[in-house]
Amino acid sequence: MASIHYEPKLVAILSIPFFLSCIFVSTTGLVAALRSDLLESEGKALLESGWWSDYSNITSHRCKYWPGIVCDRAGSITEMSPPPEFLKVGNKFGKMNFSCFPNLVRLDLANHDLNGNIAPQISTLPQLRYLDLSSNNLPGELPSSLGNLTQLVELDISSHNFTITIPPELGNLKNLVTLKLSYNSFSGPIPSALCHLDNLTDLQMDHNALEGALPREIGNMKNLESLDVSYNRLNGSIPLEIGNLKNLEFLDLSSNVIAELENFGRIISEFKQYQWFNSSSNE
Repeated sequence: MASIHYEPKLVAILSIPFFLSCIFVSTTGLVAALRSDLLESEGKALLESGWWSDYSNITSHRCKYWPGIVCDRAGSITEMSPPPEFLKVGNKFGKMNFSCFPNLVRLDLANHDLNGNIAPQISTLPQLRYLDLSSNNLPGELPSSLGNLTQLVELDISSHNFTITIPPELGNLKNLVTLKLSYNSFSGPIPSALCHLDNLTDLQMDHNALEGALPREIGNMKNLESLDVSYNRLNGSIPLEIGNLKNLEFLDLSSNVIAELENFGRIISEFKQYQWFNSSSNE
């Protein structure tokens, strides 16, 4: 009986579907294993933080029953916004291992009586778009590493006791739309790097101890709608470049020592959306 002989090329072609199916099964299994490890890591971090100690210690319940937790379809946490009226994070702030949450998009810890420093792991969250740590009175220097959060759209760190200068690294946050730095003790000049945040519409730096003149580069912020630098120690004159801010609706320069330009009223009146301007208590 004659033996059947297959050409090597034909054998190779016929083998491709088999190998592809093996790769698919292997890859699917690997993805499932990685997802399982991620969910386990997230659950462990939640338990060890003690933030939800008054609720079920069964972490599989976190997406449905733990207040302030939002998950994606696979069960990975995308939002962490514990309501302060039900629980206070307080001195447990430093117990959370934020590096365990690579899919976190929103972190809201406003009004939580936080103690300690901003955890460095927060600056490594690759998907974070909304960060609100306002009204907690955290002391010391604002970490420059926050400039690594390049996906941020909103950053609110108002109402703390942050001192020293505003980190120029915040100028790396090119996707920012809202930046709130009010009610701190920031000193020194306004970093010109902030003026390169092209998407920014709302910039609040009031009630600090900022010094020097408004940077001329502020005229580059073409999308800016609201600017509040009141209650600082700013001096010099209003830069003529501020006339480039055609979308500006709100401007508060009050309670500084800024010398107003003689023709500034005319410049402001030409703004299409202009609604409110305050330069009182200046020299």
